[in-house]
Amino acid sequence: MKQAYNGIVYDTERALLLARNEHMFCIESMAQGSTDVDLYRTHDGLYFTYTVTMSIFGEQLSNPELAPLSPHEAIAVYNEMTDRRLDFADAFPTCTEAARDAFFTL
Repeated sequence: MKQAYNGIVYDTERALLLARNEHMFCIESMAQGSTDVDLYRTHDGLYFTYTVTMSIFGEQLSNPELAPLSPHEAIAVYNEMTDRRLDFADAFPTCTEAARDAFFTL
């Protein structure tokens, strides 16, 4: 999916997938579907999420949404993800160790 915000194009096919959530099967997901959230980083170092709700049969139940994130917002999302594709240092290469430590002590 590709979408522009403030003149910047965010594209899931060209960005690097950093992490995504994994869902466990439950009765609630049968009735309401599961909301999938993927966290990406563009080649320019910008972060965004891709969110869509899917049925257990693979049918799309909501329109996909892209949402730009600040680096701190992206770190918070990354920390909530269950399927991390990259280690923290690789996912956030411009985040210094001091800045990372400061963030985790909040």
